[in-house]
Amino acid sequence: MEVIPTYEKLITPYMDDLRRYCFYLTKSKWDGEDLLQDTLLKSLVFFSHTEPLLDMKPFLMRVARNLWIDEHRKKQRRLAVLVEPPKLYHNDNDYIEVRSAIEWLAERFPRRSIEIWLLFRYFGYSMQEIADSTNSTVSAVKSIIFRTRNVVRSRHKPAESSKVLHFDVERWSRAIMNDMPQSLLS
Repeated sequence: MEVIPTYEKLITPYMDDLRRYCFYLTKSKWDGEDLLQDTLLKSLVFFSHTEPLLDMKPFLMRVARNLWIDEHRKKQRRLAVLVEPPKLYHNDNDYIEVRSAIEWLAERFPRRSIEIWLLFRYFGYSMQEIADSTNSTVSAVKSIIFRTRNVVRSRHKPAESSKVLHFDVERWSRAIMNDMPQSLLS
């Protein structure tokens, strides 16, 4: 069974709707065309490995929406502020700057707080997504983010007994530099 002719027959009736939806999401002709192409490619790859769905239109719209959300999050991560008070860290993605910001956090917070803070503030995860990926509750995630934010804003000095784990600092720095939030939790 050839995938491409079958795939084309399935998506052809929904192409105009999908194109309009992509333009609606992006508010740009050029970005809309890019999103349309990415959606078609992603859905073709999906159907080359699985049986086609009966309801193609909702599937195509969901793929387009998820791709747009992923792209929007990626752009937000590039602009996100890693640590609020020291303004010199958020403009530069240089490894040394990222590493020093992570070391600053590691001197003040436990491992779990840093990982949750980075997922929330830098990678743009929702509290529910963080709770799911860390096997905790949303209220626990909110509490950790609230406490971490207060310490960051008040610029508390590190505790005397705080030990920086260089392996973790390196792992977190590489996760940020390589844009790989999943490696924060390994």
